[in-house]
Amino acid sequence: MDRVEKEKLRKIITKNAKLFQMTIKERKAYCMKEDFHLFTFIENELFSWELQIAIDCATEGRIHLMMFLHPVVITTKTKLAYIEFANEANLYLASAMGRFWVNDDNDYCYECYLPEFLLEHEKELENQLFDKPFAHFRDCLTPLMKMKNGEWNSELAIKYLTELRDKGYVDNEEYNLW
Repeated sequence: MDRVEKEKLRKIITKNAKLFQMTIKERKAYCMKEDFHLFTFIENELFSWELQIAIDCATEGRIHLMMFLHPVVITTKTKLAYIEFANEANLYLASAMGRFWVNDDNDYCYECYLPEFLLEHEKELENQLFDKPFAHFRDCLTPLMKMKNGEWNSELAIKYLTELRDKGYVDNEEYNLW
């Protein structure tokens, strides 16, 4: 990515960081491999957890986004449940160009590789880098937090997500959340 395109991406990231109340940490060659690292909290009525976003534009004509929870919520014991949940969450991504997965560091991640030409389509780039992954992560927050301590298994977490996606809401009493 050339300097002009990188500056265009920086402006888009800065604009959306303000909208999503994110803190930007720009690249320092000695400690970060990605070009931008952003921090924010993802919240709903019940939970709040830090969300980190790494954006790198050095990948052969593509913009790489990795969004993950910090600190890590997955343990060796709960890893399979998170993988099953990620597979189900991916069924609902529709026009999002990324996917959820569990990496080797036990991070629950959303990752995508976006073509550099999306810099010419700012609204779509914003959708793919911020709007869609952030919304999907927010929908997943309650199940992710309930699985963290083993309160929910993947089956109950998937049931919750399915109901939320199908109806647009869930009755929190049915899930003993109130």
